[in-house]
Amino acid sequence: MKSSNKLFDFLRDLEEVPCGLPSSAALSSALDVSRTTVQKLIGILLEKGLVRQDGANRIVLRRPVPEDYFSEEDSSVSKSDQVEKLVLRKLSSYELKPGDRFSELELARETGTSTIIMREVLFRISRSGIIRKHPHQKWEVIEFSPALISEMIDVRRISEDYAIQAIRRLEDPDPFWTKLRDLGAKHRKLLKQKQIDHSEVRQIDLDFHMALTEAAHNRFIRDLYHAVFMLTTFHIWQIEYDRSRIEYVLEHHLLILELLLAGDFDKAGIEMQVHREYARTSMEYVSRILNGEEIKDSQGGA
Repeated sequence: MKSSNKLFDFLRDLEEVPCGLPSSAALSSALDVSRTTVQKLIGILLEKGLVRQDGANRIVLRRPVPEDYFSEEDSSVSKSDQVEKLVLRKLSSYELKPGDRFSELELARETGTSTIIMREVLFRISRSGIIRKHPHQKWEVIEFSPALISEMIDVRRISEDYAIQAIRRLEDPDPFWTKLRDLGAKHRKLLKQKQIDHSEVRQIDLDFHMALTEAAHNRFIRDLYHAVFMLTTFHIWQIEYDRSRIEYVLEHHLLILELLLAGDFDKAGIEMQVHREYARTSMEYVSRILNGEEIKDSQGGA
């Protein structure tokens, strides 16, 4: 993690922010690391929200703060976990898009890791359904069909309905209620920002949905829901949304959080159904755009 912290120091000393991120060659020279290492470091910057991808350009959004730096304990993160984050970043940034085929060797070379670790990572990611592999063939990023979208929404309905019933049974002192209040505060803070980065929205979207299912204390529901939710967000965020769409999603999250905190579980369940149908419409909208159809504007969110 020393290279990461060295890069953070480099960004901290920039004369003006926001600004363009220097080229990979310039960073490689400044940090005295290989370009392969630079690509890994850029993935970390994107993940932390320090940098935003804007087409072929990368924009430095803010200077690093102490919390961004890695401690010695962070270096214990396994190599496979680091590689998994890099592959997921390629998927979420649409470098790997539906229909693309790739081999373990190709990605291993790009990320500077072994094919053994890459194979382990890809099989782990494949449980979410984002990628698949046929015998003796390359890996493939899946394409979304109307039938697949309906199946995903059905799984979400079962998981979210179960979670709300589990939340109904929680006692008042349960730490889950504090978690919901903190989550609501994060939503309000994000809504007050003049500029909302898409990475922040994706993260709080994940936090909101996983918080609900974790309250069910059922590992099978949690793991299945996480896989389906990864599929949902991967598909929806293949196109970027404007401020009004982002605000709609965040405000709807807030409404559901407030209903749960008020003990109005029936109403919360109804709003979750509205939220799911919004996700269904969003996925269908994205599918039509990616298929090159000319359609009227529509909102989107998970």
